[in-house]
Amino acid sequence: MKINFVTGNNHKFQEVKKIMQSFNLNQIKGKKIEPKDKSVEEIASLNAESFFKNLKKPVIVDDTGIFFNAYQNFPGNHPKLMYKMLGFKGLLKLLKDEKRDAYFKTVAAYADKEGVRLFEGKLRGKIARQVFGKEKDVMPYEKIFKHKGKYLCELSREKKNKISHRAIAFGKLRDWLLKK
Repeated sequence: MKINFVTGNNHKFQEVKKIMQSFNLNQIKGKKIEPKDKSVEEIASLNAESFFKNLKKPVIVDDTGIFFNAYQNFPGNHPKLMYKMLGFKGLLKLLKDEKRDAYFKTVAAYADKEGVRLFEGKLRGKIARQVFGKEKDVMPYEKIFKHKGKYLCELSREKKNKISHRAIAFGKLRDWLLKK
């Protein structure tokens, strides 16, 4: 079965391609809409529906956010914007006297002629008190997010990809498609 996956991120495409290896995954580099007032679920769903209408073929679109439990929906579905605005210093300052529990959430949206289905993956952890691995070429939040006592940026890409929020969401999607 051929499925189009909308992403401009080649690393993400390779990660998902491994998870979805039972399928013929095709990368589409389309521009997603990301309204600031919508949830991760709504953004993934809106985009999957829109791309399916245009392509007229099964499509997958995902959206990811990071959430600090101390603040409702923050940084939320716009982590890059919040990082650019606040930097590590500002993000860590916000949590100075707060609980540091946090989670990443990915929602994979699959759209076909039958509609849109959503598959969620969460990776729970804590926000560290300091930045680790500043020189590492990884997403910024991987330098402050700890899972089971380890910074995400300490893990090999292979190990991280096995436990990630994205792996969980796309694993659920894969399993559902295999039963379909």
